[in-house]
Amino acid sequence: MKRKLKIALKIVLGLFLLFVIAMGLFIYKARYGFNFYESDPPELPADMIGNTILLFSKTNGFRHGEAIDASIPAFEKMAKNNGWKLFSTDNGAVFNPEQLQKFDVVIWNNCSRKVLDEEQRKNFKSYLENGGGYLGVHASGDNSHQWEWYEKNVIGTLFSHHSLNPQFQMGTMHLEEGNATLTKALPTKWEREEEWYVFYDSPRDKGFKVLYTLDEGNMNMSGNIPLLASDKDFGMGDDHPIVWYNTVGKGRVFYSALGHAGSAFEEPEHLQMLENAIQWAGKFNDE
Repeated sequence: MKRKLKIALKIVLGLFLLFVIAMGLFIYKARYGFNFYESDPPELPADMIGNTILLFSKTNGFRHGEAIDASIPAFEKMAKNNGWKLFSTDNGAVFNPEQLQKFDVVIWNNCSRKVLDEEQRKNFKSYLENGGGYLGVHASGDNSHQWEWYEKNVIGTLFSHHSLNPQFQMGTMHLEEGNATLTKALPTKWEREEEWYVFYDSPRDKGFKVLYTLDEGNMNMSGNIPLLASDKDFGMGDDHPIVWYNTVGKGRVFYSALGHAGSAFEEPEHLQMLENAIQWAGKFNDE
């Protein structure tokens, strides 16, 4: 009997260790990733003129596959309806000066980890500071990118965690007054389900303008993970920005923490917000 008990305990311990190892690898991939970089740029269509968009969906960390797969046709349909030209790629080598200058807006579509090498990062920084546009979706604002300039100037704050208990919760977002292009046709009170992001500081404190805040109300914002993370039992309190925008040099940046699930890219309000953001970041409506 004792021998069987020892065997059972060893099996349980072995399974527990395998679970810990698997979780460790998952967290490592989400935060640090396994990096690869492209050196051969893609061939662009000859007709990339007018209002042009680069849809960039590369991931070197956790990949929001469902959301990315759903978002690409949604952005393509949006571009078609508006007469925009859109090019979609996972190839980071497109971040070269010659090709970047062909685009009015670059969308980081749930990008995670370090998706650009040092030269490509330099080119993207120059692109924004000299008048380019940026739209970041969900994971593009997490803490996996390891790029101080990007965190401070493009995102404006540092991601801490997302809700885990439960991971997906219904939340109420409140629209703030601001740019007419960005607020067009958006609800002042918007209730939706999301994997809600929590940041250490408000980008408002760094001069960013907030489009939507989240009412934490009765929500549980804890991101604690038993045995792995015990310091994430907090939210942002009364001021919890969830969508915001700013300028970087001559360029414009817009970030939304929404978009974890594929269903987000079927929501009319979400699609309207993204369409507004593209219009604004690309200066499509500017006189």
